[in-house]
Amino acid sequence: LLQPPAQERAGHRVQRRGIDCTGDSWMCCRKEFFVDFKEIGWEDWIIQPEGYHMNYCAGLCPLHMAGIPGLAASFHTAVLNLIKASNADAAVDSCCVPTQRRPLSLLYYDRDSNIVKTDIPDMIVDACGCT
Repeated sequence: LLQPPAQERAGHRVQRRGIDCTGDSWMCCRKEFFVDFKEIGWEDWIIQPEGYHMNYCAGLCPLHMAGIPGLAASFHTAVLNLIKASNADAAVDSCCVPTQRRPLSLLYYDRDSNIVKTDIPDMIVDACGCT
């Protein structure tokens, strides 16, 4: 099988990331949010980075939107939401949650003043969906 060029593969991956919030968004989406370590008093032990885009998920997950790719957290969620939409007894609300996260690399001083580099998992929200 022939693989598409790296550019095309990367572009396809971006499309699967979900929906970023715009000014008038009310549907489940990813909101960009920057944390400045100086503002939270952590600049004395974190060397790099000075802050990071942690991002978070916000918005509604109405049942009629359950099948939209990028909005449902999984195929299981999409099917469950369709069942809930047709069954009044299944009155469980969907929530807008992170569906894709990545680690944050930190360079910091430990308790003994040694410089340590570590990757902390699940610190950056890349995509959101409905559960």
